[in-house]
Amino acid sequence: MTSLGRSRKGDIKKLREALDALSLKEESWGVSPENAELAGIIDEALGFPAPEGSPDTIEDKARSYARAARHADEVRADVEAVAKAGLPSTWVGEAGSKASEVTKAAGRSAEQMAEKFGKAATELSLLAQGIAQAQSRHAHGMDALHDARAQLGDNVLMVPGPYAVKARSIARGGLGSLESGVEAAEAAGERAERELDKLTSEARAGQLDSRHLSDADRVVLADAGAHGGDPDENEILSTTDLQRSGMFLDRMSAEDRAAYDKLLDGSKSPQERAYLMKALAAGYSLKEIQDFSAGIRPYGDDPAWLQQHLTPIVNRSDDERRYGDQSHEVAFGGQVWEQEGNTCVALSTVTMHAQSDPLYALELTTGGRPGDPEYDSPEAFEERLRDEETRVYDTREGKKQGMSGEESEKVADDEIGRHTGADYEAVSVDSAAKREDALPEIRDSVNSGRPVAFGAREGTAFGHQMMIIGQEGDKLQIYNPWGFTTWVSEEDFVNGTMSGASSEDYPTPTDIRIPQ
Repeated sequence: MTSLGRSRKGDIKKLREALDALSLKEESWGVSPENAELAGIIDEALGFPAPEGSPDTIEDKARSYARAARHADEVRADVEAVAKAGLPSTWVGEAGSKASEVTKAAGRSAEQMAEKFGKAATELSLLAQGIAQAQSRHAHGMDALHDARAQLGDNVLMVPGPYAVKARSIARGGLGSLESGVEAAEAAGERAERELDKLTSEARAGQLDSRHLSDADRVVLADAGAHGGDPDENEILSTTDLQRSGMFLDRMSAEDRAAYDKLLDGSKSPQERAYLMKALAAGYSLKEIQDFSAGIRPYGDDPAWLQQHLTPIVNRSDDERRYGDQSHEVAFGGQVWEQEGNTCVALSTVTMHAQSDPLYALELTTGGRPGDPEYDSPEAFEERLRDEETRVYDTREGKKQGMSGEESEKVADDEIGRHTGADYEAVSVDSAAKREDALPEIRDSVNSGRPVAFGAREGTAFGHQMMIIGQEGDKLQIYNPWGFTTWVSEEDFVNGTMSGASSEDYPTPTDIRIPQ
């Protein structure tokens, strides 16, 4: 519930408590000062604002989105017809391959567009229904309050006891309806905000805003997904990557731009091109990206190799997103990305650095020698992972066990923010209200590709850091540096009952690092 909703519920609670505190007696037939207090409470309740919004206007918007969904589906069918008919025989070799990529990507884009517009129509319709329901309950409550006030008449001091008691009972029911209206409005608004913000974050191709790229380039790059799961749940380029890579493209000199174009043109797959764009988004120089390109080029047409070496975490198709399911390991060739010792801050930061930065991921997985079994192996990877874990862990002050929230913020800036353009800010969330207020920022961050670090604990016990890396509906995806990803409900996050993400020792989030 928003702070406004909590405030309004708090106001209703105070009025209810004031009603209950009145010493009204049915046998009273004389002058009663408390009747005036009762009338004042009812009058104050009658000034309570109605839930805002126009259900009819919102429903009109829903119908517009539904029409757009139908149009997008028609486009999808047309594009699929082109794909099935085959490309012209003159489009062969590299040009034919790229034309095929564009056609497939355009078809998927149109399909996703239809789904998103349809989802928006549904959510707007639900919002309209929710507001209408909230306003109806509010109106019912107001009718009851007017009835209660009428029981008292104009000369409230002389109202007989039975009438005063009845007025209080009616007013109490009216306040219950007002509270129900607040809850309905809040529930409708929160769902709409969550779902529509998510849909906005998934409008991807337009985020790659560069005068150097065609619309076809944007569609193919935004569509490229890491191997291992549904492509639209494993896009290689986050919205942050799309924005930053376009910005860096436009800043290149003509000479550097020509050299970078040559790298893109030589790529064997959309995935390889997307990783080159991700390297640019991470802030690397042309020379560094050229060296990176040379390392991955032999495997450019092997999406599984690219994913294993460059994207540690993927959303797999068999993930049922059950609360507390800790079976989805994050591993390289069987070696799990997991902490060793009191290094949850360090290891979670290292993993998220690799998830955001393909050059760093390649160095960790291959030691800069892709294909060399002495370096490109799970055993060699573990040695390098331990070295990086120790390097980050040793930035702490002194030789204490674990790292503080301030140290977590610093390493997040140094290791992750440097490659995503984020400046992490420590925020205390030591109450359910604070955690609830933080949810919109958390959703915005992870949906743009910026992980959110948080510490969890039980009471004052030693804490454990994990990362929020995704959001779907009312669930949050968690990376635990014990080596797995899992899902928790937003309700469990708010209530501090998310032990399923780790253990009973760490159920309650108490502090977060939000990327700004």
